Amino acid sequence: MAPTKRPSWLLQAQKSSLQAAMSFGMYLGSWAGPWPPEPSFYVEIPATISSTKGTFKLIFYVPKSYAKHSPDSRYPVFVNFHGGGMSIGSGTDDARWAKDVVQQLEAVVVSVEYRLAPEHTFPTAVQDSADAVLYLVDNAEELALDKDRIALSGFSSGGNLVFTTAILLEQLRRRQIPNPKDEDDNSEELLEETIDEFGVPISKLPPTYSMPEFTIKAIVAWYPSLDFTKTREERRWSNPHPQVSMPSGMTSMFDTGYIYNSPLNSYESAHPLLSPGIAPSELLEAALPPRIVIYTCEFDMLQHEAEVFAQRLQEELGKEVKFHMVEKVAHAWDKMPNPLWPPVRIEEVYKDACEGVRDWL
Repeated sequence: MAPTKRPSWLLQAQKSSLQAAMSFGMYLGSWAGPWPPEPSFYVEIPATISSTKGTFKLIFYVPKSYAKHSPDSRYPVFVNFHGGGMSIGSGTDDARWAKDVVQQLEAVVVSVEYRLAPEHTFPTAVQDSADAVLYLVDNAEELALDKDRIALSGFSSGGNLVFTTAILLEQLRRRQIPNPKDEDDNSEELLEETIDEFGVPISKLPPTYSMPEFTIKAIVAWYPSLDFTKTREERRWSNPHPQVSMPSGMTSMFDTGYIYNSPLNSYESAHPLLSPGIAPSELLEAALPPRIVIYTCEFDMLQHEAEVFAQRLQEELGKEVKFHMVEKVAHAWDKMPNPLWPPVRIEEVYKDACEGVRDWL
């Protein structure tokens, strides 16, 4: 059964209380083991793809060598998307992951503070995420980044964004390049379409902007949300221990604020920018990189759909997939470690993820 729709003021109040609780839990967790690093610097960029204009921050974590890099230096870059149901969370939530990527891969991590629901509904988070990638590519020389060694990483809803951002970038690329087969038909009409088959306004680049060349080499997705054609109840009961699933009040707030209040006006949808797990194969094959790493949690309502997707990527699309289910843990287990114990297991899994993409960067 679909959650009851709630007014924006109530969603905002719930969001504020959840954000406060999450921030406190993250603070306590930060005392476990090495203190997560502070950001190296911030950049605020404009939103150009979304029809709702504004700005959002990119948070940079850089290797020690970055401060003294030569003019010819080019670092691989991880573009990271935080979790929180597109409604809560912060770009600094994944600082512990950023630390390991920076140290083990000598890469720059850029965490995207995309704009959040309920103020910014679907597909704003995806559009901002695509904007972030394009900004980094356009400014790669100034920022000492290698635009052909890009990896996308993300947690939970951020795990959704690693796939949907790649899909949107592919859609934007196609909209700039008319299919030669259509040149004698109605290619101009196709480019002028404003609404997609789901009733959602089509994302477009600024009229004077030309899509740059770049390469996404790999994706690392942590307990991603991938299939919104299933109800939350169905997904919850796919968990062998449904009592430790994300609370229904929380998921209802997420889904109402981001999805139901959006042009989709629905809780379940096969839109490829929402449900990448069931997106058309041809689109996935073109949009996604050859190397994909997926980690799930055994006691998580999202575990089953991620495992099904990993199998599809490997068997149907021929992607090189590393899939690993972390046993006996619930959703977001790595985000709030016990402050009394070093987070040894978290470090081991993060190191394993870095090794999984090392040869691809």
